[in-house]
Amino acid sequence: MAEKRPKQRLRRPYTLLRDTNGATAIEYGILMMMIGLALLGMMTLTDVSNQISNTFNSVSDTLSR
Repeated sequence: MAEKRPKQRLRRPYTLLRDTNGATAIEYGILMMMIGLALLGMMTLTDVSNQISNTFNSVSDTLSR
């Protein structure tokens, strides 16, 4: 019986290394973060393009007077 205990202790790290359930959750989390950052970037670019458009319209109106 004394020989079985060290073998059982060595099995535990190997089973943890083969476990992939947590890795899938992390991958989904990273994927959702990337999608969120892309959406945030698109919203920011839309806001910036609207501000640039408003600036050009203001300059155009001022020059046409």
